[in-house]
Amino acid sequence: MPEIDKLPIEETLEDSPQTRSLLGVFEEDTAAISSYFSQLFKAMQRIYDAQNELSAATHLTSKLLKDYEKQRFPLGGEDEVMSSTLQQFAKVIDELSSCHAVLSTQLADAMMFPITQFQERDLREIVILKEVFQIASDDHDTAVNRYSRLSKRKENEKVKNEVMEDVYTSRKKQHETIMHYFASLNMLQYKKKIALLEPLLGYMQAQISFFKLGSENLTQQWEEFLTNIGTSIYVVSVMSSYQLHYIELIMIIMIK
Repeated sequence: MPEIDKLPIEETLEDSPQTRSLLGVFEEDTAAISSYFSQLFKAMQRIYDAQNELSAATHLTSKLLKDYEKQRFPLGGEDEVMSSTLQQFAKVIDELSSCHAVLSTQLADAMMFPITQFQERDLREIVILKEVFQIASDDHDTAVNRYSRLSKRKENEKVKNEVMEDVYTSRKKQHETIMHYFASLNMLQYKKKIALLEPLLGYMQAQISFFKLGSENLTQQWEEFLTNIGTSIYVVSVMSSYQLHYIELIMIIMIK
């Protein structure tokens, strides 16, 4: 991995034009990071919301299949084979719903949590420190301007000392603030890599775990059942086709 650029914290006291220029580059980069991660967060939020919706819809489907035998259909209401088949489907879909619920939890913990932390903690910290640094800089500029306006011919030692103390205090505050600001901007270069890779790793691991769980719990157990259902669907489809041809033949005979 290439070496990460850093702001020179040891040069903050000088506050040189070169340091200010480099600070501008870091602030521009931070704005780009914030914009990109905002889009990435929305995309991952859509994945998470879609997974939650899929989990809820799967659970509802299982519930409706379980309720089939309670329905009162005027025709074919006593089809015990269909009721039994749907109960079996309800069971397998219920297990699938549990797998989806586990995946939703894993996505929340492994994908959404780290990127949310980066958005709400790390990027927010930069915004706050920038505001604090700007306030400290404004206070220092005000103190310096006040000192420069002191009349040399009518020097008041008490006032002069107060103003000089104000300049010293504001400069110290500005220096402390800019050091914290620079340190956070430097750390952001590391944190953005973690914030980008960690949610992606969590997403992939959650998906792999989901497919593995489904394969272990569903494939072997229900493979024969699903094969039989496929055969039954084919038989019913053939019977339906024969019935359709029979109806068409009757209609042709009646028309003639």
